[in-house]
Amino acid sequence: MTDKKTFGSYIKAKRIEKNYSQKDLAELLYVTEGAVSKWERGVTYPDITLISEICRVLEISEHEFITASTDTEGRRMKQEARKYRTIRGAWFWAPTIAYALALVVCLICNLAVNHTLSWFFVVLAALLCAYSFIPTYTSFFKADRLLVFAGTSYLTICLLLFTCGAYTKTLYWVPTACIGILIGYSLLFGPMLLGKTKAKPYRFLLSFALALLLTIALLLSIHVWQPFRLVPAIGLSCFGFLPVLLCAALCLLRFDPFLKAGLCTLLSAGIYAFTPDVQTRLFGPSGNEAFYAFDFQNWQQHTNANVQFLVLLTCLVAGAAFLIAGLCRTRKTKKK
Repeated sequence: MTDKKTFGSYIKAKRIEKNYSQKDLAELLYVTEGAVSKWERGVTYPDITLISEICRVLEISEHEFITASTDTEGRRMKQEARKYRTIRGAWFWAPTIAYALALVVCLICNLAVNHTLSWFFVVLAALLCAYSFIPTYTSFFKADRLLVFAGTSYLTICLLLFTCGAYTKTLYWVPTACIGILIGYSLLFGPMLLGKTKAKPYRFLLSFALALLLTIALLLSIHVWQPFRLVPAIGLSCFGFLPVLLCAALCLLRFDPFLKAGLCTLLSAGIYAFTPDVQTRLFGPSGNEAFYAFDFQNWQQHTNANVQFLVLLTCLVAGAAFLIAGLCRTRKTKKK
């Protein structure tokens, strides 16, 4: 603690700032007026049991009491914290009240016009879905907020789709739409959620594998109400996911990052080069056979083939460059 005179001057300044007399302060602290006078004249310190009460009455922190100085930084942080809590409260209550009012108005209008509840349920589902994004249901949870946000937003979107399907009496497309959205969620949130578990090293591989399974489920759901050549479509989907699955598996191996980048780039280039051939074998001739018919002297008739060839060539060159860089780095590391 600072010297008695400095401390006394600080207590006096804070007392005057609060417009208290020595008698007022003494009554609030249940001490004698003489005790307060001794503190301010630097004769004695307050009893240790009075510290918390003095801080409360004079509205100072214990740090300020001990140092006998205003903690500007601490006060600024407290003010910012109060502002943040105010903004967070407004962010929560403003949309909540607005949604509630909108729901009540729609309820009254639906009953007044149609004398029954019909389109009101679509509005209800839409507001529940909107609430999952702003202000989000995560406000009611203290932990695993990313999981809560992903789960609640997805479920409310599916609820909205189901409600719309039920209202229009066309539910056949709802499972397909829900699976399609789930594919996007698995790729977006899967790596982040798995990154907090023991499966963190395999998060990308598992996310891509899940996306592939969901893609197959999507094709199956579409086939139920719109028949098509299911087996070739599944085969092409597996072929399309092959490079990302192999690249994710390669990234698990422990060797130079440039080598990994080179192998992944060359692998993707190889899959890209053989895609038209695989598509032809699965579905028959479709016009993509012109992939190999490039002619840089005739861009008008071979634009697609020329661009595809340049993309493939760029990938091959980039992959080779990464490989060479990785091999050089590996050799330097071994020499050291």
